[in-house]
Amino acid sequence: MTHLLLVTGSLRRDSFNTRLLRHLAERLDPSLSIDLLDGRAVNLPLFDQDHEADAVIREHLHALHARFLACDGLIVSTPEYNGQPSAYLKNLIDWVSRVPYIDSTFENPFRDKPVLLCSASTGWSGGAVAIPSARALFGYVGALVLGETVCVPHVDQMWTGQSFELDPYVDLQVDEALVHIARLSQQFAQRRSA
Repeated sequence: MTHLLLVTGSLRRDSFNTRLLRHLAERLDPSLSIDLLDGRAVNLPLFDQDHEADAVIREHLHALHARFLACDGLIVSTPEYNGQPSAYLKNLIDWVSRVPYIDSTFENPFRDKPVLLCSASTGWSGGAVAIPSARALFGYVGALVLGETVCVPHVDQMWTGQSFELDPYVDLQVDEALVHIARLSQQFAQRRSA
């Protein structure tokens, strides 16, 4: 079974980006296995190599690394803060990507893994200004970042209180992007099991 990890870049309880991930999860092929990583459960300090020897941090970090390693593809949705992805998301990737350097028995959990980048924003850009930085981050750690993205501007106007009513053009983008990430993730899973 193909396994997707959905990663929110927001710590906010009522985050539109977390809601967007849940919305996307409902639209994915039901044959896919979905794991949503809740930012509020991550609880890592700001990256600092001095913390790498801390046994509690390492145990938690190994569990996070295992979730990234186990997936066949990632869907990441981050808010845009001053034109950049959230500091929380950058910190999470810094920590998880560091694990193979701390202990060489661990693999790079991002290598050749397909990633769909998304963002939801109450502003005009829909988070699109932050996407190039997120693309550079995931590309740097070895992921295969999809060309298409899902960006939802004025997201507060599209939230009904229960679900999203997206613009038809955005809906079409979502469908195409989800088909693409599912196909690439299935191919990744097949290569891994071969």
